[in-house]
Amino acid sequence: MSETPPIPSPRSVAEYVEDGAYVAAILLVWGAIAAFFAFGLTEIGIFAGLFWHLGGAFALAGLLNAILYLCYRTVDYWHARA
Repeated sequence: MSETPPIPSPRSVAEYVEDGAYVAAILLVWGAIAAFFAFGLTEIGIFAGLFWHLGGAFALAGLLNAILYLCYRTVDYWHARA
């Protein structure tokens, strides 16, 4: 019978707030870039469709970047318990 290691003690609230601020900053920066391409540059010239799609791609990249950061922090948390 194998024993599982105990769950580590929870981190401080400040660390969780800091991680939340990082996720919010990631989403805010990528969202601003996406909005600039989707709504700012679409008024210029014949490339409006291309800029609209680039805005969507940047929004998706920001969302995936935030998810990747959360996965990194989860793995880091579980590795700290070992």
